[in-house]
Amino acid sequence: MEVYILCALVLMIILLFVTGLGKVVNHSTFVSQLNKQPLPDWSTPILSYLLPMLELGAVAFMCIPKLRLWGLGFATVLMTAYTIYAYLAYIEIYGYIPCACGKVFEKMSWKQHFLFNLAITLLGTPALIMEYKLKNKNKKLCIANSDESSASRIGSQ
Repeated sequence: MEVYILCALVLMIILLFVTGLGKVVNHSTFVSQLNKQPLPDWSTPILSYLLPMLELGAVAFMCIPKLRLWGLGFATVLMTAYTIYAYLAYIEIYGYIPCACGKVFEKMSWKQHFLFNLAITLLGTPALIMEYKLKNKNKKLCIANSDESSASRIGSQ
């Protein structure tokens, strides 16, 4: 279980770090690509800063053991949203639109993009559930151990 979580973490960290950093480094290109999306005009300035912050924030949280569960949650929610968006683009619900995802995906078709995002989402979701279960199991063990040590201290007095 821990190996699966680690593999999912590494993959999601690399993916979100590369895409988030790409959006920061090539911000003007990212804004230009966002302007071509079927989004309200007012949302572009917000999304142009919010999306890279969320991606890089999820990466930071996944790298901090105490915040890992939150990071996996953010990453999974982001990937779910991106997967839905890629599916809508694939079925051309808005007509043809170019991808605003940067270098990682620019050579992919919307179908490939959707399938890739779906795979990452399906990899991350069980990792999130497993991490949650491990955290709860460890909490219970800590509580049980502290109860045992308290009982042994009381018994020795």
